[in-house]
Amino acid sequence: MNTNPLVTVITVVRNAEKTIQRTLVSALNQKNVNMEVIVWDGLSTDNTLSEIGKYKGQYKLISKKDSGVYDAMNQALKIASGEWVLFLNADDYFCSENSLSSLLGAIETPDTDYVCGYAKMLFGLKNWKPKTLTDVDYFLGNPANHQSYLCKKNIYDKLGGFNLNYKYAADVEFMYRVIQNGYKGLRVLKPIVHYSLGGLSTKNLSTGVAELDKIRSVFLNSDVDFARKCRLIFVDGLEFTEDFKNEILVREWSKTQREFLEIFFRDNQSIESSSTFHLFKKRLILFIENCLKKFVFIILKFIPTRYI
Repeated sequence: MNTNPLVTVITVVRNAEKTIQRTLVSALNQKNVNMEVIVWDGLSTDNTLSEIGKYKGQYKLISKKDSGVYDAMNQALKIASGEWVLFLNADDYFCSENSLSSLLGAIETPDTDYVCGYAKMLFGLKNWKPKTLTDVDYFLGNPANHQSYLCKKNIYDKLGGFNLNYKYAADVEFMYRVIQNGYKGLRVLKPIVHYSLGGLSTKNLSTGVAELDKIRSVFLNSDVDFARKCRLIFVDGLEFTEDFKNEILVREWSKTQREFLEIFFRDNQSIESSSTFHLFKKRLILFIENCLKKFVFIILKFIPTRYI
């Protein structure tokens, strides 16, 4: 195993003059890692290029038209020289100068194909943690935050990069394909990046969630309505009916998926078997949580990205 592999950090940007410097500096300041930084600029019309230019000579810059963030990411992948690749969005930044070395240091065997850690959100008040990194994540949602996801470049090459049919969640679809193809992932239980909640997927939340349901349906081999029910029950905590339980348990699943389902239905009650008080309490908690989430996302629309 190469003990000092080259890592490519790719930042895709368009019109992010207020945040690009913070992102770029956090990448250039990484220590104890053999690294190249690629900045793909989608023909910015603000002062982004001027901000990037302050660090000229320390990165590769490509300023070229693209058809969207995932197309830009695919094009940047073609010129990446690293054995490993991490995408760091123009609104996000590494938590420390040792973020990359923390990910690389966790890799102990050559059969590890990707490694991911936590992403800090909401001023550091919340951690986005990797999930199971198995096909159980088809039920649970994003396997990991993509800015904390270090993956071998040859996997991007073999799987064809990001699927441009998706505008908001192609990174999740890629991670699902990584799992589907049997690649081995590793979780690092420490924060790697600060993740901004002011980006494309956050500001188009309902559309992004609908797209994610569509992606889930492909990997669950189901229709979108079934995938949506799975999200509402396994992610959002909505109560399930005995009919849903019977419907899902008669389907064919992998061993890990079936184990997850059996444990879930063993530890949770259906609507029919729950007391009125239990249902009222659970629904009240869900109502309050959903109101708080909606309030947070409304507020985020008015806060400049550089502050979040």
